[in-house]
Amino acid sequence: METYDIVICGGGLVGTSLALSLAHLPLTICLIDPVAAPPPRHKDDRTFTLAQGSKRALTSLGVWSRLPENSFHPINEIEVSDRTGGFGLTHIRAHELGLDALGFVTENAALLAALYGALKETSVVIRAGRFASLEVRANAAVVTMSGTDGPTQLSGRLLVGADGTDSAVRAALAIPVTRHAYGREALVVNCQVTAPKPQTAFERFTPEGPLAALPLGDDRYTFVMSSTHAQDWQDLPEPQFLARLEQAFGQRLGHFRACGRRLRFPLIRQKAPHPAAVRAVLVGNAAHTLHPVAGQGFNLGLRDIASLADTIAETCRRQEDFGSRTVLDRYLAGRAHDVASTTEFTDGLVRIFSNKIGPLVVARNLALTLVDCLPSVKRALAVRTMGLKAPLPSLLRGLRP
Repeated sequence: METYDIVICGGGLVGTSLALSLAHLPLTICLIDPVAAPPPRHKDDRTFTLAQGSKRALTSLGVWSRLPENSFHPINEIEVSDRTGGFGLTHIRAHELGLDALGFVTENAALLAALYGALKETSVVIRAGRFASLEVRANAAVVTMSGTDGPTQLSGRLLVGADGTDSAVRAALAIPVTRHAYGREALVVNCQVTAPKPQTAFERFTPEGPLAALPLGDDRYTFVMSSTHAQDWQDLPEPQFLARLEQAFGQRLGHFRACGRRLRFPLIRQKAPHPAAVRAVLVGNAAHTLHPVAGQGFNLGLRDIASLADTIAETCRRQEDFGSRTVLDRYLAGRAHDVASTTEFTDGLVRIFSNKIGPLVVARNLALTLVDCLPSVKRALAVRTMGLKAPLPSLLRGLRP
C-alpha cells in the first residue's frame, strides 16, 4: 500500500489545480487519473470561459505564464440580449469597470498542459489508473486503483473526489445528489464568421434557449447553444447547419462560413447537498454541476479548490486533522453561500430567458434595458460573473494558501 497525506481522484482541470495549490505545503500528495497527462493524441478544440478571479488564481499558481498567447483570448465586452439585439440589450465593458478584461476564452487542452507542466516541477506523485473501490477507515481512506500493472492500494488521510459529474468517488461514498434535467442538450461548435467583433462575447436568449458566442481571436467563435433538437442540428450537412445557426443567432457577426466538430451533451443541474463524508470531500462537478449559461462551472470549481487549499493550509499550521468531519464541515460552511447563489443565478437565467410567455418576454427585455442604464447594477452583475465577490480565498487575491 502506498501512503499519502492527500489522494486526489481526477486529473482534469480541477484536480490538477488542487494538487498544484497544495504542492508547497509539507504534505505528500498523489493525483490519480485514467490518463494522468494532457490528451496528446487528438485535437481537443473544447474551450471554456475563465473568469477574472480564476485568472488571478492561475497566476498565483504559476500556470498563467505557461499558456501560449494564442491559447487564451480576452473578453473586453459582453453583449446580453434577446435574439434581435434591439429592445432588451445590455453591454458590460471592461474599461468601464477599470479592468483589463472581463474574462478569457481558454483552450481546455492548453490549460491542462500548463497545469501538468507546473506539476512536474513539484513533488506531487501522478499515477495513471482508474478508481475501482474505496474503504474508509478511522484515520484514512483507502483507494483501490486499477492500472496497467494490476490493482494498487493508496491510503490518504483525506480523499478528494474531483472526478466530474458522474463521480465514482461520490458513488462509492453513497453521497446523494439532487438532479434536475432541463430537457435540452448543449451543442458546442467552433465557427468562422465574416464580421467578427474583436474581444466581444455574446449571450443571446432565443425561444429555444440561451445561445452564447465566445471569441477565439481572428474570425473564429465558439458557439454554445441549448436545444431540444441538438441531435438534428448535429446531423445537418454543414451548409444547412451554418445557415440555420446564423438565423438563430441573428445578424451580429455577419455570415457563418465554416465550422469544426459539433459536440453535444445533456444539460442538467446537479448538486450534492453535503458533499463530504468521513475522510473524503467532493469538489468541482463531482459536488455540483451547473447549466453552462454565463460560463460559471469551472470557475466555481476553482473557487472550491482555492477555499479547500486555505482550509488545509490553516489546519496544517494549527496541527489539526484536515480529514476530520469537523474541518471538512467548516470548509463546506464557508462554501455554502457561493455554491447556492451561483447555482440559483445560472438556473434563474435559464428559466427567465427560456420562457416564451409574452408579458414575461417584455418584462425581461425591459429589465435588460434598465440594467444597461444602471452602472451600479451592471457592476454587481459583472463582479458576480468574474468571481470577485468577497470574501475571496487566498488564490483569488493573488496569494498562496
